[in-house]
Amino acid sequence: MKIRIRRLVIPILFCLAVACLIEIPLSETTIFGDAVILWDTLFRAILAVPILFYFYQEDRVFRGAERWGFKDAAVCILIGAVLSAAAAFLTAALGMPDARAAEQTLFAGDLWLQALVLLVASPLLEELFFRGVLYGRLKELFPDWSACLISAAAFGLFHGNMVQGIYGFVMGVVLALAMERCQTVKAPVLIHFAANGAALVLNLAGFA
Repeated sequence: MKIRIRRLVIPILFCLAVACLIEIPLSETTIFGDAVILWDTLFRAILAVPILFYFYQEDRVFRGAERWGFKDAAVCILIGAVLSAAAAFLTAALGMPDARAAEQTLFAGDLWLQALVLLVASPLLEELFFRGVLYGRLKELFPDWSACLISAAAFGLFHGNMVQGIYGFVMGVVLALAMERCQTVKAPVLIHFAANGAALVLNLAGFA
């Protein structure tokens, strides 16, 4: 039991340390302007993704056989795009200024930076941690459904406000189920990629 708890705590402490290492210097400078959130995520990904991938590979002995093919990839893209579009339309229809203001911080930088962070850095960083490592190690301590809900709740809290937190929780459940179904982090990464891609397209189209 102690070993399992330690295996769960180590990646959490690692990610918190990376967050502090990046956020403290960024809070002392204004050179990144309104795009500071994007740069923060990019720097975190550069530091954390290699280590998180090591943790993920270390845990492969606990996962079942990978179930992944073209059909699975297509379904993941569809799920991500549909959920993202539905959330955008719902936010607009209900008139949620706080949620929309939070979303706009993701679209503050140059387009190349938005694309790099939203389509590459963010999906890799967040899915390797929340689904690739956290969800798998929670399953060593809790039943699968509990691990799913706990990791989804953590993902919701990570998003910082109530509206995005609810969306994050729902997405977290879907992403954990995709991880469970396919037994590979490729599935949640692709869903996350498609969701962010849809949000980026909607923003460029002037909807979001």
